[in-house]
Amino acid sequence: MASISVIGDLHGYHDQYVQLLLDTGLIDREQNWIGGARQLWLIGDIFDRGPAGLECLSLTMKLQTQARTVGGEVQSLLGNHEMMLLCVYRMHRISTDISDSVTTQWISWGGIQRDLELLTEAQADWLTALPAMTRLGDKLLVHADTLVYITLGLSITDVNKAFNKVLQSTDINEWIAVLDGFCDHKAFSDLSMTGTNRAQSMLRYFGGKQIVHGHTPICIARNISADEVTGPWSYASDLCLNVDGGIYLGGPGFVYQFEIPDACDLAG
Repeated sequence: MASISVIGDLHGYHDQYVQLLLDTGLIDREQNWIGGARQLWLIGDIFDRGPAGLECLSLTMKLQTQARTVGGEVQSLLGNHEMMLLCVYRMHRISTDISDSVTTQWISWGGIQRDLELLTEAQADWLTALPAMTRLGDKLLVHADTLVYITLGLSITDVNKAFNKVLQSTDINEWIAVLDGFCDHKAFSDLSMTGTNRAQSMLRYFGGKQIVHGHTPICIARNISADEVTGPWSYASDLCLNVDGGIYLGGPGFVYQFEIPDACDLAG
């Protein structure tokens, strides 16, 4: 069996990230990979709101290199905050009203100026290559509880290609069109059956039996305090599993772990 660990939205909280990795036995005290052939997946939103997004990114990139030498894997999904940061990074040199408004919007989302100023081209390229979705066994991993994915393709491969195309575009309007949908929330959590039906549609198109996502903090979705959240929240008739622990709201965070048969390949 392959062991999978998933960590929700970090939002620049490096110390909490390190502690979760230590507690799960994936790194040592020197922050080096000791997880062997295990897999670590971040759900996206490494950046914004917290002070150390670049440190979270640097650690992830380092662990990815180390893990691959021993048969493990470290990866992140693309979150809307990564996409927004990349948009500002690519466009901020263009002096237009649109690019100025994008920067203003990013700051209102909790954008950290230091992240923009110190982000390297190699780091930007790494972020640009991130998948928007993947399937691990019967789990469909996406960053956001939104239907934007369906608007961009009806297979995991097509959706990832569509996101990557936008991330390499110089047309600000293409970015904005996708970001508008990427920032939606709670597509699967209506009190009626609508949310469940939407989740069923996602799984029918992309495969799997359960959607695993972040993006909407569990404490907000459930109207509870962040420090009460110590594990994932299953909803929509167990078709969805929310793993956003609300770290930036004061939650302790958690690692969601599951196993898949070795024969199950990553999709997309």
